Amino acid sequence: MLRFDCHLHTYPASACSTMSAEEAIDAAVAAGLDGVVLTEHDQFWDRGDLEALVDRYRGQIRIFNGIEVSCREGHFLVFGLRDSVRVRFDMPVEGLIALARRDRAAVVVAHPFRFSLDYGQFCYTLDIDGVEIASSNTSPGAHQKAKKLADHKQCFQLTASDGHAVSSVGRYHTLFPDSIETIGDIAAFIISCKE
Repeated sequence: MLRFDCHLHTYPASACSTMSAEEAIDAAVAAGLDGVVLTEHDQFWDRGDLEALVDRYRGQIRIFNGIEVSCREGHFLVFGLRDSVRVRFDMPVEGLIALARRDRAAVVVAHPFRFSLDYGQFCYTLDIDGVEIASSNTSPGAHQKAKKLADHKQCFQLTASDGHAVSSVGRYHTLFPDSIETIGDIAAFIISCKE
């Protein structure tokens, strides 16, 4: 099994982060992770810049491009979108889910009980593929509520750092099959876990 941190933010792409991509990836390698997904807020990494990172760390760690979309209703991690052309800040989550379905991408609700009980409860009504059940930015009580949501939805359960600083990278990770080679593989595995 491969150990992945699938929720990392880097500066300057995500202004809330205090670490560069290189610092995040170096920390992930030091933590013994096999892969990371960079999930900047409302934008993808530039393809050329991402390929340069992949080339620099080839043989040390797998690096993929995801996104955390700030929808009207809350935050959602998406794995496997072809592009972010139609993704925008404050879009309705139903529109995001429709884009994901078009691309066979996976939608995972990020930290559903971190900011609001109402947001977490709303997620019970959504056609999501997974739930982030634990991260470095959520409380044990929020973890329990998120796990209950995932169990109810019978979907994939993600644990990830939601890293904004080097100290959080690798504190939480998720196990994936050894066969993961692309972000599409991650999306397909997440979707396959829905019962």
